[in-house]
This record gives sequence, structure tokens and C-alpha cells, in this order.
Amino acid sequence: MKERSRTYIARRRPVELVAEPVREQRVIDTWEGPRTAQPGDYVMTGVRGERWPVPGREFERLYDILGPTEDGSALRVRKKTVEVPFFQTYRPLDFEIRGENFHAETGYFIISYGEEAMYPCEPGVFFETFEILRPAEEDEEFDVR
Repeated sequence: MKERSRTYIARRRPVELVAEPVREQRVIDTWEGPRTAQPGDYVMTGVRGERWPVPGREFERLYDILGPTEDGSALRVRKKTVEVPFFQTYRPLDFEIRGENFHAETGYFIISYGEEAMYPCEPGVFFETFEILRPAEEDEEFDVR
């Protein structure tokens, strides 16, 4: 049995989210397991209350800052509408990125933001926050190990 679908290209929808700046190292409980957030990173809260850390060096590339939240404790941000390759898993998948283990259930989408930035995404969240554009070209293919 195949482990995954072919690679496709999707565009991120300009969804509004909340980003909390990280001032000291902490562990965030995500849908895929615990993740470490370092000072300078941001903890994102998504469309279904899901949370995940984003390294500070990726944050500016992926999000536009709209302003502070009403209470001033975090930032309102909007996803930039960048195109990214992704595939869907046909069985559970475990992989490692930046020294942390990731787990994706059957049917999850694996989204690539570059060689060291791949993330699993639950199908309901994927379809709310991404628009599928087309099959990937050969040079846009990627895999996880």
C-alpha cells in the first residue's frame, strides 16, 4: 500500500489568527504532540483552537501583523497567501524536523515550507485554511524521512 498521495500545490488562505510572542522557552501541547517554543518564536492559535509554535525566522515570511489583540497580550495576524507543496498520508506517519518528532494520523496533510519546515495538518483545518491549486511539478516534490 502506498504511504501517501502525490504532491500537490496549495495556496494559504488569508485567515486571521492570534500569535503570542515567546519570551522564555516553553513546551506547547499541539495536536501532534508536545513542541518546544524558544524565545523569539510565536505560539499560534488557529481556526479550531489548535496551537503550534512558529520559529521567529519563519514568522515574518508567513504572517502579516494586523495589530495587537484587544487585551494587548498577543498579536492579530493574517496568513500570507503563499503557495506550498503538500501531500496526504495514507497511513500514520512519524518524522523528525529540527530535532523534534512529529506524528501524522492517516488522512493528515504534510505541508512543506522548506526542507527544515514541514508540518502535519488535520484535514478539517487544512480545507479551512488552504485552497488546492494543482498537481506539483517534478521540481516541487518533497518527502519526509
